[in-house]
Amino acid sequence: MRVGLHNHTCFSDGRLSPATLVNQAAALDYERLAITDHNSVAGWQSLDQLPDWVVPGIELSAVSENGHEVHLLGLGVQPEGRLLEHTQTFQALYNTLWRDGVYFLTSDSDRAEQAFDPQTRSECIEFLCRTMGAHGAIRAWGVAHSQAYLEKLKPLIPHWREGIAWLHESKAQVGLAHPQRYGEIADLSQLLDSVDAVEVIHPDHPPHRQVHWQAEARKRGKACWASHDFHGWSGVQHDGLLPPVEIDEHWLNN
Repeated sequence: MRVGLHNHTCFSDGRLSPATLVNQAAALDYERLAITDHNSVAGWQSLDQLPDWVVPGIELSAVSENGHEVHLLGLGVQPEGRLLEHTQTFQALYNTLWRDGVYFLTSDSDRAEQAFDPQTRSECIEFLCRTMGAHGAIRAWGVAHSQAYLEKLKPLIPHWREGIAWLHESKAQVGLAHPQRYGEIADLSQLLDSVDAVEVIHPDHPPHRQVHWQAEARKRGKACWASHDFHGWSGVQHDGLLPPVEIDEHWLNN
């Protein structure tokens, strides 16, 4: 199975538009591609129709008992109720962050309004990439996000138990994203027990940690997921979507 179950678009902090992401995945023969923008479902919802191999998803920010942020992947999500309202609030904030960040960098109000609209944002991003490089373009998001995070964003983030409940209410399978990042979380074991899957293959996980997280998932009866956590800004991701992760029978059975 050729997969990538964790990918971001310009509707949150990714570089590519949803349509471009899907087109690149089709050219690379993906069998499953999940669109999982941070706290938003508007990216995949903006497409006229999702191919049957594209999975509607989300990466939901949540907090642990001791206040550390954790990320929950919801795949196959049908957003409704509390989750839908939450995502609409975050998408509106993200639109403002992009506008404010681009204006901070360029002092160009027309370009800032282009960034405000997710449908034209990728055009603005590519202009910034041409004129100031990819690192300069993502700085527009980073500057505005860092300024707004503590005051506007973090107070809206649910506890992980509530976040999992929202996702399950919206018919999603819930996976813990990049667990290697959560060394300081006191309730990590309870969190692993509560999700449906663990993101085992991830750029932050060297081979020996993939083995570890696969074992942690298996002893709890959880599914194992795999991704590039694609954003499109730097390193090997700079040139576009990476070839899919190939999950074979040997990996599944061992």
